[in-house]
Amino acid sequence: MRDQQEEWLELCKQASVEQDSEKLSVLVRRISELLEAKDKRLPPSYAKATSNGKGVFQIAYDEVLLVSRAELLKNRGYEVSSVLGNDDAKRVLDKRQGHRLFIVGHAAPTETREEMVRWLKTNFPDSKILALNPTYHTNLAEADYNLTLNGAEEWISIVANAVV
Repeated sequence: MRDQQEEWLELCKQASVEQDSEKLSVLVRRISELLEAKDKRLPPSYAKATSNGKGVFQIAYDEVLLVSRAELLKNRGYEVSSVLGNDDAKRVLDKRQGHRLFIVGHAAPTETREEMVRWLKTNFPDSKILALNPTYHTNLAEADYNLTLNGAEEWISIVANAVV
């Protein structure tokens, strides 16, 4: 399992800089295969759909990670909306939407991610924020949950508990 996790991380790094569309397609397919295999290993208790049609809103900073995380959440029964970057999030989000949990991705500078967390706390004070952090960044102080990204099991369990 550890080898698959390391392969997944390496594939995501490669995909984030790949310029050749055919090579990118191969990388994304392999990432999807690994996510599906991991999804089958996660206990079904993680798959809780939201009862009010609201759920998880993801702010990602890498297109491949945006798609892979969204698919993993959807496969678990969550309603998920995703955007790429802070500007898109601020443009799309409406205070009346009532999202229970925001996920702030790890593939941006700390300052960018901190700014997003502050904006979310100001505009959605009743929602929870999960910050996915790379191993070389510190935690985001204002986030409700901070997790060093080492695979999906941990952050999926936080989603399951936060969206109940």
